[in-house]
Amino acid sequence: MAIQLVRNQLVDSIINVDKLLDGAVSYAKINSSDIETTLVGGSSKLASAAAIKTYVDAQVPDSFSGGNGIDIDTSGDPDVISVDLATNPGLQFTSAKLDLKLKVESGGSLTKDADGLYIADSAISNAKLANSTISGVALGSNLNNLSAGNGLSMTAYNGSAAVSDLTIDLDGATLAVGASGIKVSDGGIDTLQISDAAVTPAKVSFVPQLDPLTIQAATVAYDLTEEVPDVFLAGVMVFRNGLLIEQVQGTPSGVDQYSVATSGGTTTVTFGAQPSTSDNYVVRYWA
Repeated sequence: MAIQLVRNQLVDSIINVDKLLDGAVSYAKINSSDIETTLVGGSSKLASAAAIKTYVDAQVPDSFSGGNGIDIDTSGDPDVISVDLATNPGLQFTSAKLDLKLKVESGGSLTKDADGLYIADSAISNAKLANSTISGVALGSNLNNLSAGNGLSMTAYNGSAAVSDLTIDLDGATLAVGASGIKVSDGGIDTLQISDAAVTPAKVSFVPQLDPLTIQAATVAYDLTEEVPDVFLAGVMVFRNGLLIEQVQGTPSGVDQYSVATSGGTTTVTFGAQPSTSDNYVVRYWA
């Protein structure tokens, strides 16, 4: 015969853990006030599966999406985030690390070391330059020789070394090179440099002169108005009453002879005797 117990016949707290069979208490037997549905209650409460899921979902960020240059592969587990390289990329992977891709070729290239990118010495060839010549000669080569023609002299110059001996060749003594440049040498122009009929009256410093003489008593020497160059002394002509009298080189004799001499910048006509005050004397000369 079985014994049946009703609810009010059990002493409070009479059933302890030792009296319960493992797995005997179902979820439905748990007091609802002891079940946490928002995961914000006390630590002594049990959390429902829904509360746990809600909490965990709130901690997981939104799903990722790749931006420019970033690729996300969600086909596996876990998702894989990688760099999306373009066709003919300037980047590459070296030992599973992102690296700069450099092309090495004859004639020069970029180089990199621990400090970064650089262009090595002598790395850029003429072929890499849009304009790689000077006057048709490749850079790095000597220019064609520059040499002097007639009237000049110099060491041939091709750009490889400085040349400082460019000079002017002078043919004859007419020209000279002074501190300020080329000049006509003092006394350098003689008759060979002057063309026939090239000298006009305006270019000469002498003109015909005419001096009337005022005859004075006891005076045989008369000074002319202008000094006569030695080369023109023989051309000094004295006219008495319109008639030419004689010039002599030595001592003149009488009123029909005269001599001419220049001293101290003054040219003097000296007669051989006292001219008559009644006669008309005129002297013609160049000065």
